[in-house]
Amino acid sequence: MTTVTRPKVADFVAAKRLARQVLQDNGITEPPIIAADLVVSYGLEAMIAVFQPGYDHIAGFIDFDEFKIYVNGDDSLQRQNFTIAHELGHYLLGHRKESGYTVLLRNPDEMVKTPIEKEANCFAANLLVPEPFLLQYLEDFPDITNYQLTKIFGVSTEVIHYRRLYVK
Repeated sequence: MTTVTRPKVADFVAAKRLARQVLQDNGITEPPIIAADLVVSYGLEAMIAVFQPGYDHIAGFIDFDEFKIYVNGDDSLQRQNFTIAHELGHYLLGHRKESGYTVLLRNPDEMVKTPIEKEANCFAANLLVPEPFLLQYLEDFPDITNYQLTKIFGVSTEVIHYRRLYVK
């Protein structure tokens, strides 16, 4: 078995570049980006799951062996969309774990802050709220609110807040 050496720091440039490539490869030119539709073109399937008590803190996970992404059915559609994009990021960035899966937790304070988790979050944020799309809305509608942007992009206010902090 080949051991993959993981970087000590997240490669945000690679995650952003990959998100742009996915959008381009799939001909996406406007929001909203529906991650469940995208995963199919990469041989994956997104499934809604009901997690048993004790596991209901999980937002979702990818099973690399079965090529399936499972998302928590109790989460909002916006959260499910982000979770699917996050797990797609793990898949496309080559983050396969020895266990065969990666897990995303529902509570951001409990999330693991490893480089691969940071990369998957960066990928998901850039995939679902691409900088050029966001900048165009901010330019065309200078008074647009975060709430309005959540409706346009189909993501949570937290994702919009994060993206607005990091656009040029």
